[in-house]
Amino acid sequence: MTALLLASQAWAWKPKFVGHRGSYKGVMNTEEAFRNGVDYYGYDGLECDVRVTSDGKYVISHDETTTNVGGTLTVASSTLAQLQAETYTQTRGGVTYTGHICTIEEYLDICKEKNVFPVIELKWATGINSNDMSNFPGLAKIITDKGLADKVVILTSMKPSLEYVKTNYPQFKCQFLCTTGWKGAQDWCKQWGLNPSIQVGDFDIYSVKSYVEKGMEVAAWTVNSLATYKSVGAMGVTMMTCDYLMPSEMPDLAEIKWEDVEPVLDPLEIKCDTAYIFNRELGNLPVNFPSGLDTDASAYKSAQQACVIDGVFYTNNYTTGDLLAFNENGWVEHGYAAGTNSHGICTDDAGNLIQRADGLSKTPNTMILYQKGSKTPVTVTFELINNGQTNFISASGDVFSQEGGYVYFFPNTQQIVNIVHIAGGKVMDVMASGALSIAGSTAGVVYPVNNDPEHFIYQVRSNGYYLYNKEDKGAYVTGSSSTTQPNRNSSLGGAMFTLDGHKLFIHASGTNYNGGFTIKDMNANKASILSMPVLGTGGYYANPSVGAWFKVEPIDDQHVWLYEYCQGNGYAKYQIYVGEPYEPKPTAVTDVDASKSVKSISYYNLAGMQSATPFSGLNIVVTTYADGSKSSKKVMK
Repeated sequence: MTALLLASQAWAWKPKFVGHRGSYKGVMNTEEAFRNGVDYYGYDGLECDVRVTSDGKYVISHDETTTNVGGTLTVASSTLAQLQAETYTQTRGGVTYTGHICTIEEYLDICKEKNVFPVIELKWATGINSNDMSNFPGLAKIITDKGLADKVVILTSMKPSLEYVKTNYPQFKCQFLCTTGWKGAQDWCKQWGLNPSIQVGDFDIYSVKSYVEKGMEVAAWTVNSLATYKSVGAMGVTMMTCDYLMPSEMPDLAEIKWEDVEPVLDPLEIKCDTAYIFNRELGNLPVNFPSGLDTDASAYKSAQQACVIDGVFYTNNYTTGDLLAFNENGWVEHGYAAGTNSHGICTDDAGNLIQRADGLSKTPNTMILYQKGSKTPVTVTFELINNGQTNFISASGDVFSQEGGYVYFFPNTQQIVNIVHIAGGKVMDVMASGALSIAGSTAGVVYPVNNDPEHFIYQVRSNGYYLYNKEDKGAYVTGSSSTTQPNRNSSLGGAMFTLDGHKLFIHASGTNYNGGFTIKDMNANKASILSMPVLGTGGYYANPSVGAWFKVEPIDDQHVWLYEYCQGNGYAKYQIYVGEPYEPKPTAVTDVDASKSVKSISYYNLAGMQSATPFSGLNIVVTTYADGSKSSKKVMK
C-alpha cells in the first residue's frame, strides 16, 4: 500500500492480455476457444498446454487424460487418430460447448491467422519433462516452420526444461511458471533470460520490483475481474492471462515510478494489553446493553454501529430512536438529545459526534452534529449524488473547523462513495469518488485516511478491504474471499493508525459477528502482526450489526488506546503499544498527607483504567485534597 500511495501517474498503459486455454467460449484448448479468444475477447496472445501422443504427435490438452472434457483416453498412450475421434463437451458460463482435440499445428495456424503470439505451456509429457527433452526439437521445428520463433513464449514450471530451451533455442522467449517459487529465483531467471509468470495472490509490488530492478518483466495468472486487473496492474505486471476478462472494458493503468517505491520495513513488534472487557460470557454487561437477544425484552436490539468519545461508547437504537452510552463503569447518562432512527453514527478525528437522522435512504439527507464538549445539536441537510440504502457512515477531520471534515456514505448497489464536506458545522459540498471495482452492499463502509477525500480504504462485506487513492486501484489492503482468520472479511470494522512510525491497519477478523481483530503492518506488508480473539460467541442471532467497530485514540508515538464495540457480544478497551506499556504519571509521588482534608481517592491500573475501588493487582492510588493538591502511591491488592 505504501508503494501505491507514492506511485504517481505519468503515462497510461495496458498490459498484454493472454487467453487462458484459448478462452471461456468453447471447450478449453479447442479451436473454438482459441478463435473466440481473439474474435470475441480480443486477446493479444493465446495460451495452450502441449502434450505428446503415443505416435509422437503434439496435441493441446491440459490434463493427462481427456475425462475432464468428456473423453475417456490418456493422451500419452493414445494415438492422434484415437484422440481426434472423441467429441468433447464442456459447460462454461451456462453454455454447453462441443469440440475436438486440437493439434499444435492447428493452434499455431490460428495464432498466425489472427496475428497473436502463442504461449505454449510445457506439461510433463513423454520426451518433454525435467529429465528428458528429446521430443522438444520436433515441437521447436513446427514452431519455427510456422514462422513464429520470434513470437512464441515457452512457459513451464520445470526449471531444467527452461534451461534446455534457452540453451538450444535462445530465440524463444521463455517464462517461469510459479506460485511462491518466484522467491529467490531472480538471479536464476536473469541468468537464463527468463521472465516469471506468477499466480495472482502469491506476489505484491515489492516482488515485481525485485525482478524489474534486474531488467525483467512479470506476468500474472489468472486475472478475471476488474478489481484483480487493477490490483495486479498497480503492481506493475505487464502480461495477464485471462479466462473471460474483456480487455476493451479495462481502464488504462498509471505508470509506476519504481524509484519512488519504498523498501519494505521489518514488521513492527507490537503488544496488546486488555484494559477491560464486558461481554455476556463474563456476565458484566451493563443493564440494557444492546444484546439483540429476542428473549430479552429490555434489550435494545438494533444498536448496530457505535463510536467512542473520551472513552465513552455511543450508539443509536434504530428501533426506538434512543441514544445509548456506556463505558467501563457501565451505563452513562450522556446529556445529549434523543438519538435517531438510523444505524449511522460516528465521530470525526476531532471527536465531534455525528448522527444520521434520515433512516437508511430517505431524501433530503439529514445529519445531526454535536461539537465536542457541547450538547447543542446542529442539523445539516444535503442531497447525496447517488442515494441508496446506507446503513453505516464514517467521518474524518473536524466538521466544525474552518478546514472542515468529510462524512462518507457507501450506498448499496452503487460503485461510488458519496463524500459530504462539512466546515464550520455547515455543508460545503457533496462529492463522489471515481468508479469503484465492486459495488457497495448494505454492509459497505469507508475507513478514512488523513482526512483526504481522495484517499481512503473501503470494504465490501465478504469481498475485502480495498484502497482508493484518487482512483480505485482495486488493491486489497487485506482480506479476500477467505473465511479464515486473519483474512476473514465477512464482518465489518477497520481503522488506520500510526504507531512508532508505521502505518497500521486494524480490521475485524474473528468468526462472523463475534468480534476479534487483526492488525496489519502496511509499511512491512505484513498481513498479521497481532490477532486477538472474539469478544463473544453470540453469532448473528445476538448480533445483527455484522461488525466490530474500532476507535483508536493516540497516547503518544508508541502507545494507543483501542476501543471495540460488537453488538450482542460486548465492548472492550485495549492498549496497543511498542516496548513497555504506558503508565499514567501522577502529579506527585508521595504518601497521603494526614494533615489535609481529603476530597476524593481514585485508583488506576497499569492500563490507565480508573475506578473508585481498587483493582486486583498493582494500583496507583491518587488522593485529591480539598485545596486541590494531589498525592499518589503504588499499592497491591
